[in-house]
Amino acid sequence: MSAARADEHPAPPVRTRNMMALAGGILLVFLILLVVGVFTRLRTARELTSAARTVETEVLQVAVIRATTAADAELSLAATTQAIQDSIIYARTSGYISKRYVDIGDNVRAGQLLAEIASPEVDQQLRQAKADLHQAQKTLELQQANLDLARVTLGRYQAADAENAVAKSAVDQSVATARTAQAAVAAAEATVASNVANVRRLEELTSWERVVAPFAGTIIQRNVDVGALITAGSPTNNTAVAPTSLSGGANGLFEIGRIDALRVFVNVPQAYALNVTPGLPARVSVRGRLMHPVAGRVSRTAKALDPVNRTLLTEVDIPNASHDLFPGMFVYVGFAIRPAGSRWRVPATAVIIDAQGTRLATVGADGKVHFLPVVLGRDFGNSIDIQAGLTGGEAIVQQPRVSLKEGQAVKAIEAQHSP
Repeated sequence: MSAARADEHPAPPVRTRNMMALAGGILLVFLILLVVGVFTRLRTARELTSAARTVETEVLQVAVIRATTAADAELSLAATTQAIQDSIIYARTSGYISKRYVDIGDNVRAGQLLAEIASPEVDQQLRQAKADLHQAQKTLELQQANLDLARVTLGRYQAADAENAVAKSAVDQSVATARTAQAAVAAAEATVASNVANVRRLEELTSWERVVAPFAGTIIQRNVDVGALITAGSPTNNTAVAPTSLSGGANGLFEIGRIDALRVFVNVPQAYALNVTPGLPARVSVRGRLMHPVAGRVSRTAKALDPVNRTLLTEVDIPNASHDLFPGMFVYVGFAIRPAGSRWRVPATAVIIDAQGTRLATVGADGKVHFLPVVLGRDFGNSIDIQAGLTGGEAIVQQPRVSLKEGQAVKAIEAQHSP
């Protein structure tokens, strides 16, 4: 009987007991984590409440500085050097280069012969013009002789006419002959003058067969060689030499530059244009020799801004007696720009720029925060000039927080280092 009952109600298997134990353990762990999380949140809430009460009751400490007077600003701009005097030499007569006496890098003196141009056509035209001039001069002599004869004949007819010894028609014909001879002489004189001018023109052209240096300098570019065909006034196209000119002009026979002094062209931004005037000291330095700048001065400005980039073209002249600097070099030009008007300088971190405008947070004598609207000047990165809005005695918050409010009581602490 007992065995039959045991068969009807078998004992639960071991696997079922293990599953129930695992579920109980997981439930216990969950309850523990829930209790820990609740206690952690309650503790965090109490700490936040306590911190908020502390902030509400504690006076905020802020570091304040004093604005300093704006000093000269160091402005460095990129620029390019050019020869103090530069000239492209073109041919004034057509022909072939028969001789060349100089090459690039040669120093030449004023009037030195650079090249010779063979122009037989022009030489032949000059000889023909001289022959035409000689012929015109002889024609003038002939016409003058005819005029003299006509005048003598006219005098004789007039003397005979006074005694009624000759017909009136003969006298009239003699007068007309004298006038014709006189007109022929005038025409011959004009022909001679025309031939003289033509001879001088051709002599001038033949003189340009000798290409000479207009001033003392250095041959910067040579674009021709012996045998090259030259057309008067036209650029050359010799692919065996440099294709462009340092001065940016079309290629001629030669380019001469005077490099004992250099001019440096620099574009000054509009913000500094009013402070850059002739006579302003400048320093020109080259990459690789930044510690050895060359002193110079602003010689002239364009006195007008470029409407494209809003810059003022400025020229600085520097000495170059040792020829250490070359035309076309990339250099840096440094200026000491004086502040225009009464300005103050503050750290860039003190400036607040938001929807309410440009402001500075200051701490008044009452120990409260007051915001002052200001007008900014030049921005130097770590500091900014203030054009208007400050008197110079304000205590300015060095790094204002976003949470600062107008009239908020704070404790001002003078910063150790002002800008």
